[in-house]
Amino acid sequence: MAVTINYDLCKGPDCAECVNNCPMEVFEIDGDKVVVAREDECTYCGVCEDVCPTGAVKVEPE
Repeated sequence: MAVTINYDLCKGPDCAECVNNCPMEVFEIDGDKVVVAREDECTYCGVCEDVCPTGAVKVEPE
């Protein structure tokens, strides 16, 4: 599984719903964008995908 962010859709720190809602704290803000900082801690629960208002975050098979 992999967690990806489509930066054409992501609103970064202005939104940050994935950062604020991830139970495993996988995401963080790096400058002006959200990054997957700790994917090895991800349980692939899909919360990030569910809360992203633009559909920028995807949890999918590699």
